[in-house]
Amino acid sequence: MVELISNKEEVYELLKKHFESYSLNDPFEKIAVYNDNGVKGVISYSIIYERAEVNYIVVLKEYRGNNIGNKLLNYALADMKKSCFTVSLEVASDNAAAINLYLKNGFTVEATRPKYYKDKDGYLMVKDLR
Repeated sequence: MVELISNKEEVYELLKKHFESYSLNDPFEKIAVYNDNGVKGVISYSIIYERAEVNYIVVLKEYRGNNIGNKLLNYALADMKKSCFTVSLEVASDNAAAINLYLKNGFTVEATRPKYYKDKDGYLMVKDLR
C-alpha cells in the first residue's frame, strides 16, 4: 500500500544511503512509501506551484521487479495532477530500468545533460499532466 508520510526523518537514512545528495531541506517535498509489513519503497517528489519534480525513487533491492516503483510513481502522478501542468525529472542515462519505467508512464526525454551525474550523462524527462 502506498501512503504519504509526514515525518521525512522516517526514511532519511534510506534515501541518504541511495542518494548521497539527499537532504531534508526541500520545503515543497512530499514523500510517499510503499509499506507492506515495512517500507519496501520510497518516492520523493516536489510540487512547486503549477509544476512538479520527481526527486528520488528507491525500491529495496530484494523487492525490485514487483511493480513497487510503478505504484509509487502512479501515486505521485495522481497527486501532482491535482495542481500541476507538468512534471520533470533527471535520470542517469545508463539507468535502463528507471528510464523504461518513466517511458511506460508517458515521460519523454527532452534533453541530455552531459556529466550531470559526475561521470555520467543525465536525461531530463518531462510529462504533460493536462
